[in-house]
Amino acid sequence: MLNIRTILTPTQRVKFDYFRDGCLWYSTQNGFQFPVNVNSLTNGKTLMPNGKAMDFEYWIKKEYNRKKSLDNQK
Repeated sequence: MLNIRTILTPTQRVKFDYFRDGCLWYSTQNGFQFPVNVNSLTNGKTLMPNGKAMDFEYWIKKEYNRKKSLDNQK
């Protein structure tokens, strides 16, 4: 699994992949994929199809920690 420091760099970008089961799925340039639950968005929050990974830090860290805990259970 990728290191969180390589995912969240000032130059790392994300792109929108698809929508499924109430989540917008994005991926970083280095292949880390993460969901953004549309119900977690605050009023007026706009997510663009492309952007800086740092702007998605909350959701990236949430998915990173979830995947890390799954790996530790194996």
